[in-house]
Amino acid sequence: MSLELTLQFLMLSIGFIAVAALFLNVDKKRTQKRLEVELAEYEQQHEQNNQKHN
Repeated sequence: MSLELTLQFLMLSIGFIAVAALFLNVDKKRTQKRLEVELAEYEQQHEQNNQKHN
């Protein structure tokens, strides 16, 4: 009985870690896309400022 309980706990822990890793991966991709959008907006604004000064 103790071995079964230990194995169940281990499986539960592995499942939790897998879900957490999946969530972090999705969050990383979302953050990457947001940063790319912000960088593009910054570059566009910077370009417009340079055109105003010239």
